[in-house]
Amino acid sequence: MHFFYSKNHPAASDSKPIDEFEFINDFGFEEYKDIRQKPLSLHLNEGIEICYVTKGRYEWVVGDKSYLLFPGDGFVTCPWQEHGSPREVVDLGEIYWVVIKPAYFSSDGNFNAGNWSRLSDTENEFIGGILSRNENHKLIKAHILKSLFVELKNELEHREFGYRQRVSNLAEEFLIAVVRHIKNRESRNLKNQNWFSEFDLMLKADLSKKWTLDEMASLENIGITTLIRLVKESTGYTPANYLIFLRLEKAKELLKTSSKKLTDIAYDCGFYSSQHFSSTFSKWIGKSPLTYRKMLKTS
Repeated sequence: MHFFYSKNHPAASDSKPIDEFEFINDFGFEEYKDIRQKPLSLHLNEGIEICYVTKGRYEWVVGDKSYLLFPGDGFVTCPWQEHGSPREVVDLGEIYWVVIKPAYFSSDGNFNAGNWSRLSDTENEFIGGILSRNENHKLIKAHILKSLFVELKNELEHREFGYRQRVSNLAEEFLIAVVRHIKNRESRNLKNQNWFSEFDLMLKADLSKKWTLDEMASLENIGITTLIRLVKESTGYTPANYLIFLRLEKAKELLKTSSKKLTDIAYDCGFYSSQHFSSTFSKWIGKSPLTYRKMLKTS
């Protein structure tokens, strides 16, 4: 199964199914079986493009940002955002897309879906604000989009009683689903940031403690897998390596501001011996603690 309805794209198979809907510019589903089959350079759309990957892996760029899309992922761009494949081809796989054209949408967030929509002024304002400020165009595991695409195809194909209203409703549902996904992601990110601040303070308050993953997870009331994921998302480190990073940062400060012996600094920072401290410091910093201290004194 593949189809491409468009009002202005020369490669489209037809425009009739969407001609009567002013708010749909493009709608399609494609099975890309040959990587050379469809060249796709960076481009703009006259509306909000929403995509959903059902099979394969896609490399996508928006401006200077690169993304990898996998099955179950969605993607959204605004009319002023140039996007496409960095290699100017479409990767192997299967993908749905729709371009919804609002009556008005500007980069400062002013948005109005149009007279076809029953969205309130407040809802229009909210949609415009969220989409215009969005900096992460990938919608991870946005599975709700697939059902919306399937329903839209069925309504346009069968045109049963009430299909015009259903198509209008589905266009609104696409916008609402995308905005909810972005908003929920923002809330999760904020929650994770707050969680990490508490976690960070907990470790810094007792760097000499012989921390284990079990203890870290238990004190934060989460599982070890979740702990590893959250710390890595926030720092790029595993919990164990982030703990080493914090210990070395404290050690560097003590080497700079105190005359303590290396053995005392090692124990204060949670290293089990001066040898362990020296080898870890040298591996991470590129200099021994003694050399680092001498360098600070001469600078």
